[in-house]
Amino acid sequence: MGDIIKSLKEFIWDITGYLIPGFLFVLVMNFVIDPKVAVPNSFLFDWSKFNESYIIIVVSYASGYIIYGLTLLKMNVQDQIINTFKTWKIYSFLKRFHSREWEEDFQQSAALAAAKDKLTADGYTNVSQMKLNELRNILMSRDPKMDQKVYTFMFRASVFDHVSTIFLFTILLAIIQCFLSAFKVSFLKMDVQFIIMYCSFFLLSSLLGAGKRKFYSIAQRIPFSNLK
Repeated sequence: MGDIIKSLKEFIWDITGYLIPGFLFVLVMNFVIDPKVAVPNSFLFDWSKFNESYIIIVVSYASGYIIYGLTLLKMNVQDQIINTFKTWKIYSFLKRFHSREWEEDFQQSAALAAAKDKLTADGYTNVSQMKLNELRNILMSRDPKMDQKVYTFMFRASVFDHVSTIFLFTILLAIIQCFLSAFKVSFLKMDVQFIIMYCSFFLLSSLLGAGKRKFYSIAQRIPFSNLK
């Protein structure tokens, strides 16, 4: 029974983890897309043609996977850009935005040292040469009860990250339209209030990124703080 409940919880986390950012993406796009390139009062196609509300859920869920892919792309590009500044003084500031920044600080932590000592004492070999994710997986398997805590913080981190991706994607579309304006290409609303909104998205995406790194770091460190 316990395994069934656990599987059900994981299923719910998975569904909501894609559904929420996907639905937000549909809402934002529906709000900012120029009516000239969309069905009147709709997002790309006429929602009134569908009598069942589950269509919106399906579209939102599928869009969630698109956002997930864009988030991975965003992280890779962001990390690569930051890595190019490793020999620059500004790197000490930029590295805090790196997706793996928590690992660098954690390498010298007392929690990691205690985890290695614990696993060595329990008979594990080559502990000193294991990567962080290998140590973490072992610790997670030794205490399944911490799964709920880890899922909670990972879910929060993912939502922060995906919402940030949606905002940055919208900003990117606005920038592309600015470059194409000379060719009279228009696919986003560019009234003053929308320009202000796009600018606010940039600030909000930075704040959301900070929230993501906070919760992601907590989720990664939990197994090292609950040794058994």
